[in-house]
Amino acid sequence: MKKILFLDFDGVLFDTIKEVYLINRCIKTGQGFFEPVVERSYKLFSKYKYLVYNIWMFYYYNLLLFNNTKEEDIVLQYKNLIANRNKEKEEEFCRKFLQLRTDLINNHYDFWQSLETPYQFFLDIKELFKKKQIDIVVASKKNKSSIIKRFKEYDFNLDENKIFARDELDKFNSKGEFFENYMKKNNYQKALFVDDNINNINSCKNYPQIETILALWGNCEPNSDGCNQKEAIEKINSFF
Repeated sequence: MKKILFLDFDGVLFDTIKEVYLINRCIKTGQGFFEPVVERSYKLFSKYKYLVYNIWMFYYYNLLLFNNTKEEDIVLQYKNLIANRNKEKEEEFCRKFLQLRTDLINNHYDFWQSLETPYQFFLDIKELFKKKQIDIVVASKKNKSSIIKRFKEYDFNLDENKIFARDELDKFNSKGEFFENYMKKNNYQKALFVDDNINNINSCKNYPQIETILALWGNCEPNSDGCNQKEAIEKINSFF
C-alpha cells in the first residue's frame, strides 16, 4: 500500500513564533525588527496564536493583540472580526507580510536565522526520512523559499517539488481537500498528517484515508487532545 506523510511547517517542524510576532508587530506598530520584545505582549500573542491558521487572519488578530484588548475579550472579538471580513484589507496585509519576511531574509539573514529553531521532531523526521525513505510532503502557508532555505541549512534533502506553499494551497478550500487531490493524482492509498492547528486537522475528517496527529508542541488551544513529539514519532514509525 502506497503511503505518504503530510507535514505542516510552523509550529510542527520549527518554532517560528518569534519571527511571526516581529513581522506582525512591524506591520501594526511600525516598530523595527530589532526593537526589544515586550514580554507580556509576546506571551499573549503566542498564547492565542492557535486562532490563526492563514496569513490573512493576522490582519484581524493584530487589531486585538496590539491594541491592549482585555485578554478575556480576545477570542469573542476575534470571532466577530472574522465574521465580517474585508478581503481588500486582507490582501494588502498579506502582501506586506510576505514582503517584510522576504526583506528580513534578504537583508538580515543571520538575524532571521536566529528567530526560528528546529524542534526535536524535525530532527527525528529527518532521520526517519533517511532510514525508511518515507514519502514526505510539506504543506504550509509560509513562503516556499524560506522553507527550502531551512531544509538546506539542516541537510534535509527533500525534493523542492514536495514543498507546497500559499500559492498552491489557496487553490483549495482546505488542507484536507489539497491532500485528497494530491493523493488521487499520485496514487497514494493512505496518509498521515501532522499539524498544530485543529482547523487543519478537522479539514481531513471527511477523508478516511487520511489519519491525523495534532502536534501539542506547537500553537494549540489549551487542553487539546493530541500528541507530544515522542508520541508523534512513534505513531509515524508504526504507520510506515
